[in-house]
Amino acid sequence: MGQRMNRDNHSAGVLLAVSAMVVALLAGCSGETAADTTTTAPVPDSCDTVTGLVSVRTLQSIPNHDCSDWIDLSIGRAVQASTGSASVWSRRTEAGSALIVGAIHTLGQGWYGPADTSVAEMLQDPSSYTGIPRLFLQHPDGSGPDPMASPWFALYNPAIAGERNNNLMTDVLPREDFYVAVADSQKLDVSGLAQVPDPLTPGQVPLFDPDGVTLADETAGEANDGALVMLLGYPNETGELTASVGRVLGDEAARGAIESLAAAGDSEGTIAYEPEVEMILEGVAVAGMSGGPVVDRDGRLIGILVRATSTPDGVHYARAVRMTWITAELADAFESLSADMQMPIARYLEN
Repeated sequence: MGQRMNRDNHSAGVLLAVSAMVVALLAGCSGETAADTTTTAPVPDSCDTVTGLVSVRTLQSIPNHDCSDWIDLSIGRAVQASTGSASVWSRRTEAGSALIVGAIHTLGQGWYGPADTSVAEMLQDPSSYTGIPRLFLQHPDGSGPDPMASPWFALYNPAIAGERNNNLMTDVLPREDFYVAVADSQKLDVSGLAQVPDPLTPGQVPLFDPDGVTLADETAGEANDGALVMLLGYPNETGELTASVGRVLGDEAARGAIESLAAAGDSEGTIAYEPEVEMILEGVAVAGMSGGPVVDRDGRLIGILVRATSTPDGVHYARAVRMTWITAELADAFESLSADMQMPIARYLEN
């Protein structure tokens, strides 16, 4: 993930991007490395307030910790992608496959077309395309990422304006910064020459989900103003699943946060807050966590992380694309298709 940091360690805006090249380029501009800001905080006594970043493994090692139940509900949603993080949305599909959501900037410039060209919105039958072994779901025993890769099959991407399909994807807006993909039950060894996945096949995807939140009636939800949420992802510095607790800001507070960032000269202050698209969180996220899940107390996925920053006063903010926006965009794209085109895609959507 790339990030821009001022020399006094105050953020000038952080795109939670994910390639080592981006990190080197952007960190090099400021004289710092992304790792300078990716320190974990002391283990909190509880998850009843906003916290710093804490190693999930550390939390799991403390018997009966106040955060344990929430961690167990949430960590199965966190995916270590080959470039950053992603999230498991749902396994409640006719095919038994999993819906994966992530930040489009983590795929890299040129993924959906040459730089400086417009990217068209696309909803496609994922079984018609070759998968890419790039997803490491949480191991079914909850001990960490599965060493065997799950394939990534393209399903949906929004349109991206040509002027933002460049500059290492640092200019992409939250409304454009998501994708939906499909993972099936295949597991591939990528320790050597990466295996090529078989065609997308039916079957339940195994991952850590002891409470069945990815199979529940409500796998995704809406963020409530003022609610505490859990932010999860894999920071570049450690590559280890890390969590923090954040707070969802209401519209007035969110706009106030953006205005304060603009006044401080932070580049995040130049990106207008779109309440139907995104949520602003008071909370910590760092390079590598793009695409990672934002989860409510009931284990529902309410958003995916895309950007973050901090103020000279030490307040941390993160931006997350709302799942309500993602699901609405996907539903609109599906409804625009003919019945014949909908039929092969429907079995991979949430039922």
